[in-house]
Amino acid sequence: MKRKFYTLIGTALAALALSGCNLDINKDPYVVTNLNFDQLLTATEYEVGINFAEGYYLNANFSAYVHHTVSREIDNYSLVASYATLGNTWEHAYKFSIKNCDALIENADKSGDAICAGIGRVLRTHVYLNMVDLWGDVPYSEANVAGIDKPKADKSVDIYNALLESLNAAIANFNDEKAANANAPAGNDLFFKGDVKKWIKAANTLKLKLLVQSRLAKSQIKDWKSELDALLAGDNFLADGEDLQFPHSTAMTPADERNSGYVDEYQGGQKTVYISPWFYECMSGNTYNWKDNPFVRIEDPRIPYYFYNQVAADGNAANKTDYRDGAFISIVFGSNSGFTSMTQEKAMTTLGIYPIGGKFDKGEGTPIDAKSGNGIAPDKMLMAYSVPFMKAELILAGEASGDAKEELKKGIASSIAHVNSVTAAADATAPKLEGDAVTDFIDAVLAKYDAANDNRKMEIVMTQKWIANFYNPVEAYNDIRRTGYPVLFKGDAENLAWSPYAQEVEATPGLVSFELVNLLDFPRILYYPQSETTVNPNITNKGRIVSSKNVFWDVK
Repeated sequence: MKRKFYTLIGTALAALALSGCNLDINKDPYVVTNLNFDQLLTATEYEVGINFAEGYYLNANFSAYVHHTVSREIDNYSLVASYATLGNTWEHAYKFSIKNCDALIENADKSGDAICAGIGRVLRTHVYLNMVDLWGDVPYSEANVAGIDKPKADKSVDIYNALLESLNAAIANFNDEKAANANAPAGNDLFFKGDVKKWIKAANTLKLKLLVQSRLAKSQIKDWKSELDALLAGDNFLADGEDLQFPHSTAMTPADERNSGYVDEYQGGQKTVYISPWFYECMSGNTYNWKDNPFVRIEDPRIPYYFYNQVAADGNAANKTDYRDGAFISIVFGSNSGFTSMTQEKAMTTLGIYPIGGKFDKGEGTPIDAKSGNGIAPDKMLMAYSVPFMKAELILAGEASGDAKEELKKGIASSIAHVNSVTAAADATAPKLEGDAVTDFIDAVLAKYDAANDNRKMEIVMTQKWIANFYNPVEAYNDIRRTGYPVLFKGDAENLAWSPYAQEVEATPGLVSFELVNLLDFPRILYYPQSETTVNPNITNKGRIVSSKNVFWDVK
């Protein structure tokens, strides 16, 4: 989809973004010193906020890599170098996000505005951390440097160490006594409205994420253990209601401010995002394909918030189905059944109220239309619910003390709190997740945890984090590579998948099997986008085997 410009940013941002659409990543596409400083902050937050969002960028397609969704366009780990969303995400990071962050930091340092300098450093770290985690070695020291239009790639470990220093500098900015008396940003700060205490929490949470992600290669990170111990001792992280996320509204003019995933799936002419049956089986407690589902016989109460069924359990599909279980209709990753190409526009299970501000599923089985939902759902960046899950991982890995079971409980509860927050904004008539349904669900998961060995405990923690991170694939991708969990769909020993309903138009219960294609090995890194490799000889895919080429911290 086309890039969107938000009314709260104004014409200065539109001119800022549009002026650099077709330039190389290190050619200055705008002169930031001509902008009002308040507008520069808002512009920076806007560009960073959408960098890894749905639609035009990586998120929607990449969700298939972590088996949150399935896409005909990105099946069997087929994000090749020429695929547009790779280039769009890479180019946006270097042309807009990083340039704006650098300009914000430079101008703020010169003017003594430590708060804005700290914000710039946090956002810059967020972008670079994602870029490294996706691509490994990327341009850093020579990126956005005048006179260098073919920047070399720095080693991923060197960038991680530099980002850790940058986060410490950001925290020092926020704790600057002079800054405390300065004019803090307000409405022009899209995320925290100038609340410095929340920005400190965001910096600490991002730092925790960096340290957790690098724990298997901790010897390569300067002062990893002392940094982690001090951070956990302070325990000052984002809490419920304090998430770093990009906001959306219902406004459609003069620019469309709704969630881009909602615009694509609810307002567009063709739906492209199917819900992964692997994800569905995990949440519904089924074992048709996931034979060793850690949550067997546990139905997750978040299901009607996560996705929406357009037909009733006994209703007809539009065409023969690839995978069906009652009202749930989808396609299987790597299916070779011949039914995945058949249109199911008005029958397929689609994204619901929580991920994109779509429709809450009341079980009515009616197709969505352009009037369903409203698109108020934020783009996730740094989430409060991730904190207890990260703590649980550290405890189970022997890197921190504490009660991993209690952190697991907190993580699930925090995820549910975020679902309630998004739902309330998107549809005040939708019910709140609370009461016995929530208590019983959490207790059932904790009972599974109590009965598990150490490896299974880690699997339970990371799989619940994966569920919480629905449609937030970059973090899920990191978790899978670092811990090996959740277990990913591969088909059975005979390369078969299973549908609990017959592959017919009618709703016909009956377990059927069908063949898969030969699934590729799970990619542990992405190809560099062709849009970069064709203009920069220092960035190349020559010899880059994505199933074995790893980020420095991916040592498994």
